[in-house]
Amino acid sequence: MGTDSFLTDGSAAAPPKTLQGKVALVTGSGRGIGAGVARELGARGASVVVNYRGSAEAAEQLAQEIEAAGSKSIALQGDIANVEDIKTLFEKSKAHFGKIDIVVSNSGIEHFGRLDEVTPEEFDKVFAVNTRGQFFVAQQAYKHLEDGGRLVLMSSISAHNSIKEHALYAGSKNAVEAFAKNFAKDFGPRRITVNTIAPGGVKTDMANDVGWKYLPNADETWTFEQVEAVVSKWTPLGRIGLPQDIARVVAFLVGPDGYWINGE
Repeated sequence: MGTDSFLTDGSAAAPPKTLQGKVALVTGSGRGIGAGVARELGARGASVVVNYRGSAEAAEQLAQEIEAAGSKSIALQGDIANVEDIKTLFEKSKAHFGKIDIVVSNSGIEHFGRLDEVTPEEFDKVFAVNTRGQFFVAQQAYKHLEDGGRLVLMSSISAHNSIKEHALYAGSKNAVEAFAKNFAKDFGPRRITVNTIAPGGVKTDMANDVGWKYLPNADETWTFEQVEAVVSKWTPLGRIGLPQDIARVVAFLVGPDGYWINGE
């Protein structure tokens, strides 16, 4: 199968600078989908805050990459499970760049576990990031976003599917979609749109670790290449998703052409 001509490769033209002059804060963007989003928004002209919890080296490298490509960037540490860290992250971001136009709440943790073995501590850990964390990111976005700004929350296809031993994660993401529908009413008077993204299979290190758990009859001996081959057969385009695929959806929603999409 040939290369998708709409995906950026070494010969592809740079994306249009639709976000020139904007400032974007992307949580959990040291790696995976978040890194793809930060890179894409930077390529479109935005100044980007790369937030990370533990992947400092990767986050700093990404910020340098964004700057080398012509946009401004800074890497800031902050644990989205900690509300005080969220407040500090927004305050430092605004102090550095002077404003915040776009917030992408991407931080999240995966979870699989037998229903009869899930502990209260596991429950709290997952919801602290995936649900509670995103709520308080939105709260700070409400306080700090410029009028006419954009907020994007991260859900998952798991919120709409039935997967064995995945109820805790699915529930933590489903709640986020309910948040967005209601947040749209709260942010609306300030012309700020609020939407969620619910990715399916995406080629990241997280998928590499647990991708096999999504497949019937697979087990821990499966390589990611085997998982990718199965998932690719499920998609109309015949390939697994890439971080850039999700990033371009985000770029559309936070750009001028996505203004009329809200509460989705």
